[in-house]
Amino acid sequence: MIILNRYNFFIFLFIINFSSCGWFHLEDGQKDSNLTFFDTPKKDSLPYFRGRDLEAFWVPRGEQPTSVRKVDPFTFQNQLSQNIDESHFKGKITIVSFFFARCHGLCPNIIRNLKFVQSEISKTQNIQIVSYSVTPDLDTPQELKKFSEEKGIHSKYWSLLTGEREKIFEIARKTFQADTNTANKNPTKDFVHSEQIFLIDPNLNFRGVYNGNRGESIKTMLNDMKLLVGEFAANP
Repeated sequence: MIILNRYNFFIFLFIINFSSCGWFHLEDGQKDSNLTFFDTPKKDSLPYFRGRDLEAFWVPRGEQPTSVRKVDPFTFQNQLSQNIDESHFKGKITIVSFFFARCHGLCPNIIRNLKFVQSEISKTQNIQIVSYSVTPDLDTPQELKKFSEEKGIHSKYWSLLTGEREKIFEIARKTFQADTNTANKNPTKDFVHSEQIFLIDPNLNFRGVYNGNRGESIKTMLNDMKLLVGEFAANP
């Protein structure tokens, strides 16, 4: 029999309420059980993230966070065979996803959801989508250009990136933790990408994690993007 005192009861309520919000929807629509949170969510304010497990925390408006998770340096090519590096994120709000052109599982629905996002961000400025291929050996810039034309992806708003497999895997795993653990997987050859998509602010800071396969999580992300636009309009 479990007895909850007043302190434990409020902690219990906090965990239940937090697990239903849109920041951490993974495969089953719930936050990863390995993630821990020690900060209290603040209304009308997006968190920052830190640590290996992407722990969420909040800072007062106008203050700069410390030890925050950022996009690590990289250089890859987009569907137009242009070199793209982390400076591409600077000064813009960016949605990040992982995919591969020949995927018939998660990818088609995530691409459809992100196409809706593309239609929304085409109405504004300084918001973009960046999708990394996890089969870069197959997804050459030419193949990605063909894929983008077939799917109605516009390079003005949405960059599809490819490059050296080891470097793609490194940024996917170490920066974004976007790899799904499965049995019998060769870590140097196989990458099983998750449904996660990420919201990055104009200073390359992580500001949200969502389930790209779920419409409700996409709606949450769009609302969070509005908060982020307002935040950087007030504090450029």
